[in-house]
Amino acid sequence: MGISILLRASVFLSVLLGSSLADPRATLVAMICTNRTAVGSDRGPFVANFVAALDSLTTQLSSKGYGSVTNGGAGNSSVYAFGECMKDLSQSDCNLCFAQCKIQILRCFPFQQGIRGGRVFFDGCYLRYDDYNFFNDSLSPVDSTVCATEKFSGNTTVFDDHVTELGRNLSLGAPKNGSFLVGSVIGGNTSVFGLAQCWKYTNDCEKCLNNSFSRIVSCPPSREGRVINAGCYMRYSTEKFYYNNTASATTGGNSGRRLAIILGSTFSGVALLLIILTMAIITRKKALERRKERKLLGHLANNVNKSKLNFSYEALEKATNYFHSSNKLGQGGSGSVYKVNFLAAFLVSIDANGLN
Repeated sequence: MGISILLRASVFLSVLLGSSLADPRATLVAMICTNRTAVGSDRGPFVANFVAALDSLTTQLSSKGYGSVTNGGAGNSSVYAFGECMKDLSQSDCNLCFAQCKIQILRCFPFQQGIRGGRVFFDGCYLRYDDYNFFNDSLSPVDSTVCATEKFSGNTTVFDDHVTELGRNLSLGAPKNGSFLVGSVIGGNTSVFGLAQCWKYTNDCEKCLNNSFSRIVSCPPSREGRVINAGCYMRYSTEKFYYNNTASATTGGNSGRRLAIILGSTFSGVALLLIILTMAIITRKKALERRKERKLLGHLANNVNKSKLNFSYEALEKATNYFHSSNKLGQGGSGSVYKVNFLAAFLVSIDANGLN
C-alpha cells in the first residue's frame, strides 16, 4: 500500500512535468541516507518535525528558491532541513523539481524506520534533512563523483582539455559571481557546457568548488560528469542543459505560487497517508504478536494442567533447598533457573494433599 501511494504521487508529478514545456531538470543524480534512526518515544515527534520541516521548505522555495528549517530544538527528535534550486531555473521549474525531491526523500524511510538523515540530488535542485546543523558544511565524507557511462566519441585529447578548462573557470568564477556560474568551451569540433553552484549557507564556496574541480576532471572521456558535495554542485556535459526555461515556465508568479501550493498539499497528503499506514502496520503487528503469545501460553497452560508437574510454591522451596545458590543454574530473561529435586517436591505435594 505504501509503495502504491508513492507510485501514485510520482505519476501525478510526472503528468505535471510532462504537460509542461518547462525543464525542471528533475533527473535524480544521487540519494544518500544515513543509518541513524529515531527510536522509541522519539519516533512520533521526529516524524511530526520532519513533515513540518518539509512543508515549511516548500513555502520558502516557492518564494525565493531556497530555504532552511530547524524543528525540535536540540533534542533527539530534532530535524534540520535545507533545500535549494539551481539559480538558472524559473520559479515554476524550481517548484516542480523540489516536489520530486520531496517524493524521492521518502525512500530514506523517515516514516517507516525513522531514518534521521537523507540527501537527494537532482540536476535542478537539492534537498537534505539531518539531525544536526549542517547548513554551513562545504565537504563531507559521503561526497561523490558521478560520471556518465556513455563515452565521448570524438577527439578525447581536445575533450579532456575542454573539460579541464571549463572546470577551472567555473571553480574560480562562481565564488565571485554570487556562488553561481555557467559557461562553455567550444573549439576543435568539440563543445562542453558546464554549471557550478554553491548552496546558500556554505561557509567556503571556493574550497568546495576547488574540490569539485579536482574530482570532475577524472570523468572524461564520459560525455557527462557531476560532483555532488555537501556545499556545492558542479556538472559538465556535451549538451547545453542550462537556461532551458520556456515562456510557459516563466509566466507570472501567481501561477507558480498556486503550483507550489498544489504540490505542497500533495506531499502533505502523501505524508499523512504514510504516517497512518505506518501506525496501522505497527498496531497490527503488535496485536498479532500478543495474539500469538496468548495462544502459546494457552497451549502451555493446558499441557501443564494435564501433566503431573503441578507443584506448590512450598514444594518448590523444599525441592530447591529454599532456592539455595548451590542449586541455581543460571539467569534468564524471565528470572533465575534452579535445579529441582523432583522426589522432594513430590513428597511435599503428597503431604500437602493429606495423602501421607
